Amino acid sequence: MTKKISNGVDKNKLKDSLKKLEKIIEWFDSQKEVDVEAGLEKVKEGTTLIKASKERLKELENEFEEVKKELKEEIESDIE
Repeated sequence: MTKKISNGVDKNKLKDSLKKLEKIIEWFDSQKEVDVEAGLEKVKEGTTLIKASKERLKELENEFEEVKKELKEEIESDIE
């Protein structure tokens, strides 16, 4: 199931979020003069993507720890 945060960003698409962040950075780097309003929108979008990415990374870390725990229990039960 796909999880979404309040602004509709798909938290399961970590790779896509990181690519979007990269494009935002490239946009800022390519500007000789930044339109303040457009820049603010990019900053807001980037902030949302960063929050979603951090949440997804935490979820992945928790999933990894759970798998690691299950594997350890499986190995210990095989030894006994």
